[in-house]
Amino acid sequence: MTNVDLPEAREACPTASQKLLAGGALLIDVREAEEVAACGFAGCAAMTIPLSQFEARFAEIPRDREVILACASGDRSLKATYFLMYQGYAKVTNMKHGLARWVARGFPVTGNAAAVSSGGCGSGTCC
Repeated sequence: MTNVDLPEAREACPTASQKLLAGGALLIDVREAEEVAACGFAGCAAMTIPLSQFEARFAEIPRDREVILACASGDRSLKATYFLMYQGYAKVTNMKHGLARWVARGFPVTGNAAAVSSGGCGSGTCC
């Protein structure tokens, strides 16, 4: 890859992400299939593209729609956010603190919310 100066990625907490999702944004969950099966985002338009497949599948993500990238803690999704920015996507936002904060805020999930209680934050002090 060539070095490209990218602006700082936009980030939004799950509460702000909820507002974007209500306005038509698409959530892209970059966690692996077994993580999504255990507990996933619910109540919004979402698709799953695991980070391990992201480079091969990112073209599935619409360029003309606001996109929020999310994972368990926000770290993997931040990498995916910068990757999309590098590819020329302009409407991308990373969900800070990811599913761990989403669950902590009581937003809807599929599966077992307890599966992510320690996901990404450890002590829980950041969430």
